[in-house]
Amino acid sequence: MSENKTQGYQFTDDMARMHVHEHTGLTSCNEGHCHIHPGVTGPPIPDGSSHYHQIIGQTTYDRGHYHVYNACSGPAVMLPCGQHTHFASFRTSFNLGHDHMIEGYVKAAPGETHPHKPCYSPYDTGETPGTATQSK
Repeated sequence: MSENKTQGYQFTDDMARMHVHEHTGLTSCNEGHCHIHPGVTGPPIPDGSSHYHQIIGQTTYDRGHYHVYNACSGPAVMLPCGQHTHFASFRTSFNLGHDHMIEGYVKAAPGETHPHKPCYSPYDTGETPGTATQSK
């Protein structure tokens, strides 16, 4: 097993084989504007019989500023097709007198033991965190 060091963080090949989730979407619209929050979660963090993911990132640069965030998703929400999603709800950093809310489900993904196959669920509205809430 080879290991890569990225900015002091030990990232192993085994970690690279773990699933992640896309979480790209819009923040809430505050002070007359929104930001896009592009990104992918970190690998799963075990928590009892479930797991969660760390969500770290930076919004787009709009109106002369951006916001950062560092949060965790909720536990896995199993979907009928064997895939799962996670709900996330958190605030960005407070810059220029305001912050933004990011809230919604991350994109569905298989677990390490589930096959990769298309998944349609009542949770999959096509929205990712940030698209469900458009105002503070």
